[in-house]
Amino acid sequence: MIEVQELTRVFGELTAVDAISFTVNPGEMYGLLGPNGSGKSTTMRMILGLLKPTSGTAIVLGHDIRTDSVAAKRVMGYVPEEPNLPDSLTGWEYINYVADIWRIPRGSGRDKEIEELLQLLDIYDASNDLISTYSKGMSRKTSLVAALIHKPRILILDEVQAGIDPKGAATIKEILNGLRSRGATILLSTHVLEIAERMCDRIGIIDHGKLIAEGTMDSLRQQAKGLSSLEDIFLSLTGGPDMQQIARFLEEVGGE
Repeated sequence: MIEVQELTRVFGELTAVDAISFTVNPGEMYGLLGPNGSGKSTTMRMILGLLKPTSGTAIVLGHDIRTDSVAAKRVMGYVPEEPNLPDSLTGWEYINYVADIWRIPRGSGRDKEIEELLQLLDIYDASNDLISTYSKGMSRKTSLVAALIHKPRILILDEVQAGIDPKGAATIKEILNGLRSRGATILLSTHVLEIAERMCDRIGIIDHGKLIAEGTMDSLRQQAKGLSSLEDIFLSLTGGPDMQQIARFLEEVGGE
């Protein structure tokens, strides 16, 4: 379980995250949505203990990230929006390096698990190539393997399906659904609203650092006065495109 309690982060005069509170239960997939710069990644980084909150806290499986961050980190797996993997290692070397950090015993059992994950995500054939040769999608898949290798009970995924081919995206969806059915707690962010609508049990929408709406799709529809799609709900709450500005642009382009 993840319990976020009045979590706040201030950078100078900017309040990036403003007293956010929500809970993600075991066996639940929670989607954290918002425009660019709304505070999603900052919230995730604070939950992970990678960024110190200005105030508030998060409790991860009973461990307070402010006072017991090491224990909290042990139970989490993380895929960042931009995986920063070491270019000088091969995919296989990197996953084994991560497995060593988690103190997973070396041997045929560990090798088999790594091989199965790499094959599942269709990157086994490239696992002996340098990461510097990987596409963004391959790097993201490698980062997911690294996040899963220690069998975490909490998964935090920032745009995990971005840049992934359709087969890979479908595979990731099935992996996450399987982990959720086994009791994993999953917090994910995505700009692809169809993914959140199809996969998430509950959704929280952040705008300008504040949690402005939260709930199941049915409850969000009620909050948004009957709008049916998540895209319509999201735009009604955070603001849609400026149609007058678009019309002016098109007139100028047409005039040329």
